[in-house]
Amino acid sequence: MTDKERILKTLAFEPTDRTPFAVLNGQMWICARNGLTAAGMLDLPDAGAQMLVDAYREIGTDIMTSGCAAAWPMMTAMGGKTDMNGLAAEILEHPLKALSDIDRYDVDHVIADMKQDHYYQRTLVQMKRMREIVGDETMIGGGFFGPFTMAAQMLGVEDFMMELLDGDEEEINKTVDFAAEIVTAYLEDLIDNGLDLITIPEPVASGDLIRPDDFVKFSLRADEKVKERLADRCSSCLIHICGRTDKLVAPVAGAHMGIFSVDSIDLVKAQQDSAGRCALFGNLNPAQILAAKSASEVYRISLALCEQMKPFGGFILAPGCDLAPNIPLENLQAMARAARES
Repeated sequence: MTDKERILKTLAFEPTDRTPFAVLNGQMWICARNGLTAAGMLDLPDAGAQMLVDAYREIGTDIMTSGCAAAWPMMTAMGGKTDMNGLAAEILEHPLKALSDIDRYDVDHVIADMKQDHYYQRTLVQMKRMREIVGDETMIGGGFFGPFTMAAQMLGVEDFMMELLDGDEEEINKTVDFAAEIVTAYLEDLIDNGLDLITIPEPVASGDLIRPDDFVKFSLRADEKVKERLADRCSSCLIHICGRTDKLVAPVAGAHMGIFSVDSIDLVKAQQDSAGRCALFGNLNPAQILAAKSASEVYRISLALCEQMKPFGGFILAPGCDLAPNIPLENLQAMARAARES
């Protein structure tokens, strides 16, 4: 059974030869291991494709990831300022000063300018080359932010949270819909170059930041729109939300998002809430477990979780969020070993 077949069967809640294992992105971790910045990786002759494939194979993941830099060219295309010279890119100046500023932009012009950006184009090179290296045996996920989180980054997360409390719902949705157009255009380009797993990270939609009702009203609505517009070209979709997500499982599953990547929540209860409508991806804490415990402890925790979830199906062992640079390789390999032996 290939890695891709294993993932697709898991999404369909069908029997597999073993529990799948994957990491969420991991490119910052890989850059740190190789002494590169985000820009430095993309400026390699193959945009870092071989380096990424080699690292994912060394880890033992069933899913690889590409295309994680395109949010920043979008910010630049809108007049913001960004810095790609760290392990992860950073927004130095947000393009919006108020949500009403979105009316000053034409989304088609922003998309056209974004597509001309050097690092945007290098991201597509990376995806295409990774697909050429791995063939059709491994799924490649990609996507930077979901529409809700992208909209929050346009204004600044703190200011965007204030808008959720007492702002105009129409302006919030207008900004999120604007971001959804950009996210969709970007994912279309990734699909053209080999993407076969849409990933929609929505960290700003965490239950630690917003109410479940606001998640459904503003974030999930737009996430569904992106998924539905791309369904004919790429049917597999993963949504990731950090922090408290126990109250979000049922609505995400009801939206048939495919895979829900979750943080430290009760996975048995989550799968019961999902009722077989959505595979779960998680949920070892990167800081408290993967960076802090020994490989043998990580192995025992991972194996126990795999056995606990086995009766339900639809489970992919994974970290609960992206990989911090200080996580030892041996701990990720211990997770992979537990998955192979479950």
